[in-house]
Amino acid sequence: MFFILNNDILIKKWRGGGGYYLFRDRLKRYPLSDEEYEILRQCDGNNELQKCFMTSKLEAARMIHPVEKGAEQLLPDQIKEYPNYYVQNIDWNITDICNYNCLHCFHAADVHSSGRAFFTLEEAQKLLDGMVECGLTGVRLTGGEPTLHPQFREILQEIRSRRLWLATLITNGSNLTEELLDTINSLFPGTQIMISFDGLGTHDWLRQHEGAEEKALRAIRLCVEAGFNVVINANLNRKNRGCMFDSVKLLGEMGVDAIRIIRTTEVPRWAENAEGMSLPVDEYYQFSADFAKMYKEGGIKTPVVIWQSMYLNGKRNTWTCYPVKAGAGKYNENAPICSAMFHKPSVLANGDIIPCAPLAGLYGKMGIRMDNVKEVGLQKAMTGGVFVDALTHTCGEKLQKNRKCGSCKWGKNCQGGCPAMSSLYDGSLLGTDPTKCAFFENGWYEKYAAIMEGWRNVNPLGG
Repeated sequence: MFFILNNDILIKKWRGGGGYYLFRDRLKRYPLSDEEYEILRQCDGNNELQKCFMTSKLEAARMIHPVEKGAEQLLPDQIKEYPNYYVQNIDWNITDICNYNCLHCFHAADVHSSGRAFFTLEEAQKLLDGMVECGLTGVRLTGGEPTLHPQFREILQEIRSRRLWLATLITNGSNLTEELLDTINSLFPGTQIMISFDGLGTHDWLRQHEGAEEKALRAIRLCVEAGFNVVINANLNRKNRGCMFDSVKLLGEMGVDAIRIIRTTEVPRWAENAEGMSLPVDEYYQFSADFAKMYKEGGIKTPVVIWQSMYLNGKRNTWTCYPVKAGAGKYNENAPICSAMFHKPSVLANGDIIPCAPLAGLYGKMGIRMDNVKEVGLQKAMTGGVFVDALTHTCGEKLQKNRKCGSCKWGKNCQGGCPAMSSLYDGSLLGTDPTKCAFFENGWYEKYAAIMEGWRNVNPLGG
């Protein structure tokens, strides 16, 4: 018999992984067994296959159908193997231009920046073509302030014309209007918009822009009313920790979908501007514990991520703590040292590609450059070279090369911590992340568990 893929089914395989199937115009990939992949890749209407349990299963799942030999043809690239690694989204800094002068910016992109970098429309088109060539599906737009790019709307159109998806727009919200949101919604209905808001009464200070708080709250209301998935990024430090719970409560009442509270970390720009406002790591974990208690007792429903610390979901009465990457029996030595690097590696405005956005300013100060997509193209950068070497470090490799992590009794739970934190404090992706050492050594897991008693921990340390 002869079989062919249904038109809405795509079969893909990338370097370093197994086969996947996707539905056309959807982002999510679904893994295939080796047997499923081998059969599906032959379903082109010309290869004869024996009808068997697997072909019957795939036919019942509406992935294939029988045909006469040569009667139907596959659509272009419906079955494709790629030489590059796969990442879920590209975190794309389309411009370093910004209308704020934020004290903590990863990219040090501000109104005083000299040598502002950005992607020209032609460079943007080449990068998007590279994404298609690599079999990628999603992009996150950031900056600088991405909406200030002189051809922002054209870039949106270019993304859509290639059947790519705008997974997230990361913005300070100052430039969002009803008309612009209508444009975005027409191209990418209900997509995620991530807006910065650093607390009631303190947002203007951190952003160094009078009126930033009012503009951010207005933008949040507009995005919620327009039906977007609205996520808030809130940087936390000593100046605003006292207002954070009230800010979260207000944002929840406004209807945002999730909130991320991020310890303002000592990247180069914040290190220069903090003036004693940085939260030492144990103060941050204590804030997390105090916040979790208020969150639980206050009946807050909006999910909250406390970066590198906790996840709280009042809708489901669940929680977990991020330093525990692998709970009991879940350690995999072949897993990447950071799954987020495969979720959203960062392309900077000058074309440099790095494992994640928080490394931008740090790598600039350290003089570290990996590959540059403007120079070599995206597929080459994602097939081999310095960037791929960083992307593909494994947990087993880190625990083998880092004696402290390898000998630590929590090493297989922590998996060496956050590579960005390791780079910041120990100079290497494979270095030691002291913030996770403090978490385990100072008993914060046990303290969190006591506070969250009665809620389900979705990734417990033991048991």
